[in-house]
Amino acid sequence: MTLTFPVKSGDECLVIFADRCIDYWWQNGGVQEPVDPRQHNLSDGFAIVGPQSQARRISGVSTSAAQLRTDDGAAYIELSPGSHNITVKTPGKLTATADSGTEITSPEIVLNGNVTINGNLSQGMGASGGMAMMNGPINVKNDVIAGGVSQMKHKHGGVETGGGTTGVPQ
Repeated sequence: MTLTFPVKSGDECLVIFADRCIDYWWQNGGVQEPVDPRQHNLSDGFAIVGPQSQARRISGVSTSAAQLRTDDGAAYIELSPGSHNITVKTPGKLTATADSGTEITSPEIVLNGNVTINGNLSQGMGASGGMAMMNGPINVKNDVIAGGVSQMKHKHGGVETGGGTTGVPQ
């Protein structure tokens, strides 16, 4: 697993030089014999990006959770060891793409904000079905089929003038 992040000119880093030539290790990995007798050479150096001086230190560091965050702290992913909560925060847009599907298992899911679904919505697909509840009015731009009966095109039998009621929709 690899963590990558952008490195800009001027970013602080820790530079380390290997005692011996690292050419064979660099190409093949593992323990290797040095191919060249050079020592402490620029070509055998590593830059470890991340350590920061006091002048460029980040502020607002969490002392209770692990965070992957931007330097300004405005966007982060946080793992809280005590509660096992995972928090994602960004002032920008959060985008997730999963080519094989997405599944969330939770006893309750709360969405705060408007929801737009660009695709079909299936509900109550379990063995016992399910019930949908909505608080507030529902505006539908097209027909609603309830119990197999169109709400726009159904007919009523037994229509009579007066105070009577109609038959069931057909």
